[in-house]
Amino acid sequence: MLSISSNLGALNAQTQLDKSRKNTEQTLAQLASGTQLSSAAVNAANTALSQSLEAQVRGDNQASSNALDGISMVQTADSALSQLQDNSQQLQDLAIQAGDAALSSSNRQSLQQQADQLTQSNSAIIQNTQYNGSALLSSNNALQFQVGPNGDSSKQITVNTSNLSASPTGGGLHSYNANLNATGTIDLSSPASALAAQGNIQSDLNTISSSRTQLGASSNQFSAAINNLQNSSLNAQAANSRISDTDYAAATAQLVQQQILGQAAIAIQGQANVSQRSALSLLG
Repeated sequence: MLSISSNLGALNAQTQLDKSRKNTEQTLAQLASGTQLSSAAVNAANTALSQSLEAQVRGDNQASSNALDGISMVQTADSALSQLQDNSQQLQDLAIQAGDAALSSSNRQSLQQQADQLTQSNSAIIQNTQYNGSALLSSNNALQFQVGPNGDSSKQITVNTSNLSASPTGGGLHSYNANLNATGTIDLSSPASALAAQGNIQSDLNTISSSRTQLGASSNQFSAAINNLQNSSLNAQAANSRISDTDYAAATAQLVQQQILGQAAIAIQGQANVSQRSALSLLG
């Protein structure tokens, strides 16, 4: 049947052509952007899930950065403690040497000068060791690091700093003096005082060793947290990739298909218009 009031063939072809053009534009957008979720309208559920995964990845990465800061801080403190340990061991050697009654007064004075240099060095290290303004060896602070996303308070690591500037009975060192130019902090003036110094220095070494052990445990916690965060971030990125990334092989095949459908719609529309003109020719 030929009709001139309604060209259904042309209308159907136009509808198919519009649909093909819209699909082509969407596919081109996917190919250009690398994501198949160029807008929420494409797939609202997957868009929401993708945004949630992206937030998790960002949270994991920031928490990992926090943990790296924690490791840097621990390494700063441990490096200072290592130097204190070396100095204290040298003090112990000097104290043992000062226990020799055969030493002359000039020999003993020389040992005392060396001991004074080491105690002054220890005192300066304790006072000056900081990380971004936080004293690490001269205050008792509990420094907390968030090592998990989403504000989870259970995913925190606390690093307790040491106050080696306190009195020896309060956890400080015998080799510390608030006056960085002080002398005689460790007294090697006689065999008896040298013997007492040996006990004090051994106590210092034990205190330093304990502090380093605590820092080592904190460092291991940070390392474990970083490994977990990196795995979590990698898994979340992989999941998000499966949801949102463009499959270029499939998208390219769809583009070719849509282009063929568009060309077919144009051809059908042209044929439908020819049929309409045939109907008009019957009236001539």
